[in-house]
Amino acid sequence: MLSIINYCADLNTQTEVFPEVFTFAQERKVPIIDQDALNVVKHIVRLSKVKHILEIGTAIGYSGMHLLEVNDNIHLTTIEKDAELYNIATNHFEQYNYTDRVKSIHDDAKEVELHTLGMFDMLFIDASKANNALFFDRYKSLLTEDGIVIVDNILVRGLVVEEKIENKNLNKMVEKVKQFNQHIAYSDYHASFLPVGDGLMIISK
Repeated sequence: MLSIINYCADLNTQTEVFPEVFTFAQERKVPIIDQDALNVVKHIVRLSKVKHILEIGTAIGYSGMHLLEVNDNIHLTTIEKDAELYNIATNHFEQYNYTDRVKSIHDDAKEVELHTLGMFDMLFIDASKANNALFFDRYKSLLTEDGIVIVDNILVRGLVVEEKIENKNLNKMVEKVKQFNQHIAYSDYHASFLPVGDGLMIISK
């Protein structure tokens, strides 16, 4: 089974569009979305004709730039609370001439004033994994009628199927991820759970 997953992962991995940013993430050990999962997310953006994206968790701007790269009509609002990451992402957006299509917010996504943001075709949640449910509940009202939500890292590197996790804080985080996964699976939302990258959840109204 693993060989089949690896086979599909290789097929889903495209030539890197931003090699310098990718290398920066690798060298600095900054977590970024897996390349096979990124290809799936970009495909969904193309199919859904998304134009306005809200991203929770900018990090260094890697995934945001890839979303903007899909086509020139896409605008991104992205939120990052870490000052150093925010500044690095801002530099990357400037370096690749995306500043005119990016609203980059340095703030805690738990505290941003919703009325300042507008409406979005897509919500991409890729921040603190223990807060997936909080971010979903807080920002889902900003989605358009046909809006979609994508959540990354729903498998937590396989820890969601581990019977025992010794680290208490890690165990608590994984339990929260599992609870949110289950909540969406048995809710009235239309959702899919994809074993690509570290796991993607796709939700539509």
